[in-house]
Amino acid sequence: MTAAVMTDRPAAYTPPANYKLSAVGLLRSEWTKLWSLRSTWIVLLSAAVFSAGLGALIAASIPTEEMVGGAETAIGASMSGVALASVFVAVLGILTVTGEYTTGSIRSTMSAAPKRLSVLWAKAAVFGAVVAVMFIVMVFLTFFLTQALFGDSALGGVSLSDDGVLRSLFGYVALIVYLALLALGIGSILRNSAGSIGFYIGVIMILPQLATLLPWNWVSDVTPYTPGNVPNTLAMVDPAGADLSLGQSWLWMGIWLVVTYGLAGVLLKRRDV
Repeated sequence: MTAAVMTDRPAAYTPPANYKLSAVGLLRSEWTKLWSLRSTWIVLLSAAVFSAGLGALIAASIPTEEMVGGAETAIGASMSGVALASVFVAVLGILTVTGEYTTGSIRSTMSAAPKRLSVLWAKAAVFGAVVAVMFIVMVFLTFFLTQALFGDSALGGVSLSDDGVLRSLFGYVALIVYLALLALGIGSILRNSAGSIGFYIGVIMILPQLATLLPWNWVSDVTPYTPGNVPNTLAMVDPAGADLSLGQSWLWMGIWLVVTYGLAGVLLKRRDV
């Protein structure tokens, strides 16, 4: 016969009755999760290299005799890489949410924050702040780098004090942050990495451009108001001829973010994790 051996099991941890997850604690948690992922470092590094690298490559490739056009052309050429780097950042924003659903760690997150919506706001706040700081640095670094490469040409004579230049540079930062937050919201709605990335690239980025090829006039009237196009005015040095004014651009950016996060919040409260 064998004797049963009694072993002491550690008691399960029970949080104090007055335990409450603070907003600071939730932000710190999302900050830790974001930077503990290898993909965060890889994607942000790729976005930084792409932003400065492509801008410098384009600046160095323009023949001297073609360096005409003033501030609008200079900023557009300089920021080509920055605009395209938004895809890297959008993918990271999606993975920030969908990665937790893939691994199942979202259950632990929601157990710690049972109200759920605070998790979504914390993710958006942390990711938006990281993207904003990074691209403020990258936009101005790229601007000064490409201005040095343009030399004494018409494109190289652009200054931050010129009308619309400083606003345009910050407009690029706002554009990137907006698209990053939009992508994070889409990831919160769809919860699937491949589906969210496909939806963002196909519907948000590509479809409005393809729609302009259609022969219907109403399509051309609608496409400036699509989620991927509304921030374009912010990046212009002279927005006088833009489809949307600066005020309309900010307004529609706010509308699309409210719609996206409103739907994401409703689904987050109603669906199981």
